[in-house]
Amino acid sequence: MSAQIRDILQPSMEEHADVTALRWPVKKETEECTYKELWENVTLVRSALLRRGLAGSRVAMTGAASASWITAFLSTLTGPMTAVPLDVNLPLQEKIELLQRSHAALLFIGRELAGDAEAILSGCPELKEIVILEKAPANADGRKTLGDMILEETGKELLDGVPEEEDIAVLLYTSGTTGKSKGVLLTQKNLSENCRYTKVHCHPGLVLLSVLPVHHAFCLVLDYLKALSLGATVVINDSLMHLLKNMKRFSPEIMLMVPLMIETIGKKLLSLDPSLPAEAVKAEVFGPNLRVIYSGGAHLNPTYITLFKKFGVDIFEGYGMSECSPVISQNTDEEHRPGSVGKPLENAKVRIEDGEILVQGSSVMKGYDEMEEVTRETLRGGWLHTGDLGYLDEDGYLFLTGRCKNLIILANGENVSPEGIEAELTKSPLVGEAVVSGEDGTLTARIFPDPDVAKAMGLNGEAIQTKLQEIIDAFNREQPSWRYVNRLVVRRYPFLKNTTQKILRAKASMDVPPEQA
Repeated sequence: MSAQIRDILQPSMEEHADVTALRWPVKKETEECTYKELWENVTLVRSALLRRGLAGSRVAMTGAASASWITAFLSTLTGPMTAVPLDVNLPLQEKIELLQRSHAALLFIGRELAGDAEAILSGCPELKEIVILEKAPANADGRKTLGDMILEETGKELLDGVPEEEDIAVLLYTSGTTGKSKGVLLTQKNLSENCRYTKVHCHPGLVLLSVLPVHHAFCLVLDYLKALSLGATVVINDSLMHLLKNMKRFSPEIMLMVPLMIETIGKKLLSLDPSLPAEAVKAEVFGPNLRVIYSGGAHLNPTYITLFKKFGVDIFEGYGMSECSPVISQNTDEEHRPGSVGKPLENAKVRIEDGEILVQGSSVMKGYDEMEEVTRETLRGGWLHTGDLGYLDEDGYLFLTGRCKNLIILANGENVSPEGIEAELTKSPLVGEAVVSGEDGTLTARIFPDPDVAKAMGLNGEAIQTKLQEIIDAFNREQPSWRYVNRLVVRRYPFLKNTTQKILRAKASMDVPPEQA
């Protein structure tokens, strides 16, 4: 069986030609395109890229999630080129640095970033052209658009090229929370195999609301490649601020989320009148049709799985990383165990060595771009060393217990994984976010109290501090003395996070508004 992205997508595009592929809000209106229209545009843009002599080149894209972004991504991915998705929220200088490192020959950029085009071009001598991600033709600034590329190719004999399964399909840069970001090289086979073996119950026309960062592997593979390979209708969320509004507006059946999103919604559920009928609450918060949320990106407190189940929504937690394209294991409708991150995919082998999770299989990356030593260290002995701690139970379910690099070595020599303590503390609705660290040989908990819960409880100032200390005291009573949390720091602001909403532990002591960081 051939292992290319086009083999996954093209049959679906042809079979579901008249089904709505993409839908998105434009203020109060809604726009959409069918599978036939999407594939025609992908084919035309791919031809335009090849006519520019970009076969074998790297093509970057940055901008807000949009139909044009997805078209540019799929055009590159289904041809003999490498897509380089970049975080739209990176500072300009970091974008320039990554474009230099990637050796990208062309950049698709959102209209909202068009003002940066000249600075990018002057800072990236290998970059031949910048194209604006919109369907409309060039405006007064004269900058070519995706729509212009489509018009250029319309009516011409189209160029095409098919990549090999070991060709690099995507170059993904990690978030770089602990130093220089690494460029993950994923092949056509890596991505297509991950897409093929990940299980998502989906039918043609099923509505999936996409809310994850568009440059992230979790979004690219599951929201786009997997969903479009099954004929689903992908709704593009226009802003995280509109998440709850768009859930009601578009009534999705399936969503993929990171735990922070689930926790935010969970705390809204807890704040509602418990006497209200579950169906009424579900319609108000989720829309009436939501039945499954797939969670990934970080560990989810199992109490939310129980809570959402009361409202007819199953949460299936999975585990992955960009280096594995990205899914390693998942809970499914048929096989799930709360607290676990499911069973490894059929194309993945998992083993535990000194507590660390190691992975082998057809979705494991080729390596890191221009980082041979780091690649050798990560892919030692033919196994990818994830840096995550965990164990497999007797039935083959994988459980996460922490990160190797986050282990706290106490003065008495005991090793503590802070994630487990944080999960226990955040079971309290008042604890919005928590980070546990080792300081002066003991454990310190930094907590940002949930402002809505504090308000509902009539707490402020010292009363919040007192209540949080009671939560810590209750935790300590159930622990051995060496695992006590001995210090509490109450924060004024949420923790600083990367674009996938993971807390930046290295900056946990900074209690400032994000815009001042």
